Amino acid sequence: MITLKEFIEQFVEPNTLIRLWYKVKGGHKEVVPNDKPEMEHQLAKGKYAERKVIGVTDILYLKSPYIEAVNIVIKK
Repeated sequence: MITLKEFIEQFVEPNTLIRLWYKVKGGHKEVVPNDKPEMEHQLAKGKYAERKVIGVTDILYLKSPYIEAVNIVIKK
């Protein structure tokens, strides 16, 4: 598995908003509650940078003003 930092460096374009999720039984759970997506460069250097990426998903998050954020699922 690849780390979040490696994934961002290899596959994510600059200035991309990202929302992180954990995989839970029956779906996904926000890593950072209250809809706090972050820019890719912040996540690549942040506390989740060494977490393993499970995948990318298409969660439609209508309660957020940031519906365009890329949704990345990471391991706890």
